[in-house]
Amino acid sequence: MLKRLVTILVALMAIIPLAARAEPLVIRLDSPVIEPIPFALPAFDAENAAATQVAADISRLVAEDLTGTGLFRQIPSGAFLSQHRFTQQPSYTDWRTINAQALITGAVSVQGEQVVVKFRLYDVFTGAEMGDGLQFVGTTGAWRRVAHKVADQVYSRITGESGYFDSRVIFVTENGPKENRVKTISIMDQDGFPGSIKQLTTGGSLVLAPRFS
Repeated sequence: MLKRLVTILVALMAIIPLAARAEPLVIRLDSPVIEPIPFALPAFDAENAAATQVAADISRLVAEDLTGTGLFRQIPSGAFLSQHRFTQQPSYTDWRTINAQALITGAVSVQGEQVVVKFRLYDVFTGAEMGDGLQFVGTTGAWRRVAHKVADQVYSRITGESGYFDSRVIFVTENGPKENRVKTISIMDQDGFPGSIKQLTTGGSLVLAPRFS
């Protein structure tokens, strides 16, 4: 009996140090997955013939702004069960069926050089409008800024954070041969659209950083 008890004690003494040296449980969360919010954006209505192309361009840019964040996913128009007009009340059942969480609608009119953009944002699952409809007025040459402003409003209402699509970037450019580089200050839209780049200085003064007043 004593011999058996000694054997058990020796076995326990061998197990205890192993348990003490066991590694603590570690749960790694280094690969988070963010599921983008699916949204539907029917092409904005053109309220007159002059607005046809501008309406299409603004619709496209608003969608690009949102999807470019990685937080949103656009549902292809081919999946739509119905076509929505800006002046109509949404058929929420149709949009829920294709799993849209947000519905963005708008209308565009052009008179001369003036462009007017109206938009509304709907929460498909609650069946309610998110905020009041808004209207932006700009020039046909600045339609991109109007589109960015619409995207800012959509982003802000859904996420609760300020939008940044209408912001711009100041940067230093370098041109000329290697031994005689000329630095200038330029500005562009935050999405880097080539047509938005404008040179602010001529290179006649020293430029070390993108500062200006």
